[in-house]
Amino acid sequence: MAEDNTGLTSAAKRTVSRRSFLTGACAAGALAAVGGLTACAGTPQNDGQGTEGGSGSGTNGDGAAGNAAPSSIDKTYDTDLLIVGAGGSGLACAVQAALNNMNFIVVDRNSQVGGNASFVEGMFAVNSSLQREQGIDIKPADVIEAELTRDQHRQNGDYWLDLVNNSADNISWCQEQGVQYSGTVDDYYGGLFPTFHWFKEGKAAVGYVEPMKNRLDELGVELHLNTTVNGLIMQDKKVAGAYADGDEGTVQYNAKAVVFATGGFGGNAEVIAEQGWDTDGVHIVGSPNAAGDGYRLAMDNGGKNMMAGSAQSILYAIQAFPAIDFHDAAENPINGYFGIAAGGPVLWVNEACERYSRENLTADNLVLQCIPGKDNKANYVLFDQAIFDQFFGKDDDAKKMFQDGLASNDGNSLFQADTVEDLAGKFDLDADALKATVDHYNELCKAGADTDFGKAADLMVPVETAPLYMAKLSYSYFFSVGGIATDKKRRVLDGDMNPIEGLYAIGNDGNMLYRNVYTINMPGTAFGNQVNSGREAANAAMEYVQG
Repeated sequence: MAEDNTGLTSAAKRTVSRRSFLTGACAAGALAAVGGLTACAGTPQNDGQGTEGGSGSGTNGDGAAGNAAPSSIDKTYDTDLLIVGAGGSGLACAVQAALNNMNFIVVDRNSQVGGNASFVEGMFAVNSSLQREQGIDIKPADVIEAELTRDQHRQNGDYWLDLVNNSADNISWCQEQGVQYSGTVDDYYGGLFPTFHWFKEGKAAVGYVEPMKNRLDELGVELHLNTTVNGLIMQDKKVAGAYADGDEGTVQYNAKAVVFATGGFGGNAEVIAEQGWDTDGVHIVGSPNAAGDGYRLAMDNGGKNMMAGSAQSILYAIQAFPAIDFHDAAENPINGYFGIAAGGPVLWVNEACERYSRENLTADNLVLQCIPGKDNKANYVLFDQAIFDQFFGKDDDAKKMFQDGLASNDGNSLFQADTVEDLAGKFDLDADALKATVDHYNELCKAGADTDFGKAADLMVPVETAPLYMAKLSYSYFFSVGGIATDKKRRVLDGDMNPIEGLYAIGNDGNMLYRNVYTINMPGTAFGNQVNSGREAANAAMEYVQG
């Protein structure tokens, strides 16, 4: 197979990218199913303050602080700190708060703790004790520069410095709480640096979640499961508690501080659309419990909206095919991570029938593929029978999935024809423009060089052998990364970048490490951030409560 200047074959890069993607997907997925909220946007109660840059109901309108009080309260709890969510970051926050001897309560809408953290395999650290024992020496500045470069230095580098500088201590702290690692530290199948610390048996369910749950029990943490927070209480521009529904009916938590650890908004197509994505035909791959409720409540109570610059784990999809199952079918040649929609030896065009990107962006970053087409009205992929036979129709199951999709054609998203002009007619596109683009692309393929966008020569295969195929691209959305502006203490910021007193967001809710593009090449950073942000929020809340 051909190699490029990375020294990796195309097949090797696919393995690297897929595994790197799984690290991020599962790590951020650790929050996807934790302690969701149900936003209650209504007539503000209390003083009606806190509108500094807030966005009512997460829709970029002017927000008002506080949420409507329930008509009646069945149970009231008084505490200093309320932690909403008991997934990867929520568990870290709760254990740290207990070690700080805080008076606090943890609530989670689910019937057990952990959320999707069970699927995580390991976490990030630089110069940990395990790395030093194995002679692994990494310069922190190299890690930080690699991350900032891949996001064009749009992030505040101090956030990455904070994560890197705390990462070794986070490993030691986890070990002190009973978290178990396998002892293996590596680059997770080809990441940029050997920063990946594998959990015992390669499963956070074994190495992290169960030990942290046991630690909660040992520390006597008060945990309210099956409890859904649906509003904040604000007084004098400060958090004063929250409302919830649970096993005890309607509950009022009087609290000096509240931490959102709700997993982001990747399970809610309505909020995904607010991020600027066309959700027509979207496949929601992540947990529906990650419904954006923490984001909405933060916006309703004066939080600064970081939605426009937040990142996401997202792949192209074709609606005619089944939604990808990232646990069981990641390598499916039809709808998997490197299936037909993902690019490579195919042609991408937009609504004007123009090619707009090299189609092998997955070699750089698996979740980069959708970014160039985000502002297009529509995106399409073209290929022919020869391309299908060589790259996608690899076995009988794959061929059957393709034929089933072609026959059912969910969303009128996939068509077959003998000519380019006929394909254009299926989508009401300009036939002459599409034919001109395909002809030019085929000329580049036959010349053996993509002089337009520089796609690898081994992926430049002409679209010319009938039958021809064309599909409209939609999206598979895995998880969101960010949305709520926070500082290094994980305090939610208002429109003037001032902290909203008593309000914190951790994990995917308040992740400030990325801008627009979720960089997935540094192994374990997503879950490393869960632990780091959870601990930092607990420490900051203790400082705040104690005055």
